[in-house]
Amino acid sequence: MKRQFIVGVIGGFLGIATAIYVIISSGSTQMTLSGVQAALFSSLGLMGAAMSNTETRFAGWMLLSSAVWITLSVPLIGTHNLLYLYTPAILVLGIAAVLCLLEPEEVDATPQEAPH
Repeated sequence: MKRQFIVGVIGGFLGIATAIYVIISSGSTQMTLSGVQAALFSSLGLMGAAMSNTETRFAGWMLLSSAVWITLSVPLIGTHNLLYLYTPAILVLGIAAVLCLLEPEEVDATPQEAPH
């Protein structure tokens, strides 16, 4: 298992756990909607983490977009107080994305046939 996978899974589960907490303790429908959106984008981060072993670059962009969309979905309810709850998940997903995007691309090791 690669570091990107482990860090991405941790970030995804942190986001889902925080979203469940927000949904359970919500006082308004906007807060519930924000929690549902954060849970969906956290699951996108989990999918990116699962793909990090094979499609590293694409997984990095998935993890990065997950962190960005969680950040953007929180202020929809008009308060930034929830952003403090989601900050650990956003940071961990961002770190996993950077790890994926900084990994060098694998070069195909099969020899190419010379043209005749």
